[in-house]
Amino acid sequence: METIVQLPQALYDLAVEQAHSQRKSLDHYVAELLAERLLPPHAHVEVIPSRSGLRAVVRGTRIGVDVIIGYVQAGATPQEVAQELLPDLTLAQVYDALSYYEDQRLLFDKEIEANTVIAWQKRLQEQIGTTAMSRLLGQHE
Repeated sequence: METIVQLPQALYDLAVEQAHSQRKSLDHYVAELLAERLLPPHAHVEVIPSRSGLRAVVRGTRIGVDVIIGYVQAGATPQEVAQELLPDLTLAQVYDALSYYEDQRLLFDKEIEANTVIAWQKRLQEQIGTTAMSRLLGQHE
């Protein structure tokens, strides 16, 4: 989803300069900056760039908050996540990830909804068309 935000020219120029100096795209730089400024601080969670955009992970690891949430939603307790499923994490890290999720539930839930099989199939069908999608799914007419 793209949203357009208008900035004063001087602020836009400064953002372009900063993005260039950090060798980032303007969109990526601004998204990181806004996430840093707008998201509540969590001692054990950081937002890092990934191939698909920004991702909340347990600080110092590549373990995504979404992974922890998935385990808990599948029925694991925070203790099981820390002790058995992701033993490199402390219980404090797991609870902070859960707290981060609660603070950002709307964003996470939108991301989860956008990445369901049905949502991916719909986007693919929009890109390649109904006939090609039917062939891909083995539904020849």
